[in-house]
Amino acid sequence: MMQDHVTRSRRIRPWKLALVGAMGLTMAMLALGLTRDASVVPSALVGRAMPAFDLPLLEGEGWLASAQVEGRPVVLNFWASWCGTCREEHPELVRLGLRAQAKGEFAIAGINYRDDPERALHFLRREGQFPYASAMDPRGRMGIDYGVYGMPETFFIDASGVVRGRHPGPLTPAVLARMLPLIGVEP
Repeated sequence: MMQDHVTRSRRIRPWKLALVGAMGLTMAMLALGLTRDASVVPSALVGRAMPAFDLPLLEGEGWLASAQVEGRPVVLNFWASWCGTCREEHPELVRLGLRAQAKGEFAIAGINYRDDPERALHFLRREGQFPYASAMDPRGRMGIDYGVYGMPETFFIDASGVVRGRHPGPLTPAVLARMLPLIGVEP
């Protein structure tokens, strides 16, 4: 009788094997997840036509509409005054806007996302005006259409209106060198 009890206690139960297997699988999935860049979230828009938009300008009268940029490459930047990294990328956007203005090889537009217009204007007075139009998306409707999930976020659209790239985070010369060729613009 004693030997029967010892044999039963040394035998590995199936539920214990399943538990150890599940723990091993969980550890493997966690290890794989830790090797991936969490900031990279693929965009469903890349390779598709850009969603149309028609938004009021942040400054002055008028509207910014997708029809105004048809037929040429577009850099579309979502930004907000409450976004710390938007402050980081601001000088690069000003340089890019001046280049677009001088050469006319592409259009650039800003979309002030879910922001208070007065705070956005204060941000521009403090950091410097963009040399291009910026529109307001106060309720985030356009942001939803574009799948925006954080600030800043920039979309690169070719002359035929197809989204060729999306960059979450601040623009840098290295990012522009990689993204502008996607829309047929020299870095």
